[in-house]
Amino acid sequence: LDSGRGGAGIAVDPTGAGDVTKTHLKWKTGTIPDGFGSPVIVGDYLYKLHSPGVLKCLSLAKGEVAYSERLAGVSTHASPIAAGDRVYLASAGRTYVLKAGDKFEVLATNDLGDDSQASPAVAGGKLFLKGRRALYCVGEKK
Repeated sequence: LDSGRGGAGIAVDPTGAGDVTKTHLKWKTGTIPDGFGSPVIVGDYLYKLHSPGVLKCLSLAKGEVAYSERLAGVSTHASPIAAGDRVYLASAGRTYVLKAGDKFEVLATNDLGDDSQASPAVAGGKLFLKGRRALYCVGEKK
């Protein structure tokens, strides 16, 4: 479960019923600064972006921080998305493509120069980014 606007995050085993507070709580994080976007899970890791442009990667098994890295110019309101073994922190402003896993590895950065706080959308194998001036479609040209 995500903390949202600056609280703790918790992971709960979904197999329980009723009050599972004492029986199915897997882990709990300390207070995490504001994070408006939703986290994304890829494999064994959860990726959460929060202010001031910091990406945290936590192990799903224990909630331990695998890494915490500051990303210049990234929108802290847009939710990260994932495809395959990639994590995308995408907006019409600065976009980062990361390799999923416990090590911080930036594969690419791009900037359309039209910053906004909107989360990206994916449909039909294409990435849609809303800027302040335009709507962008990124994909393979056929």
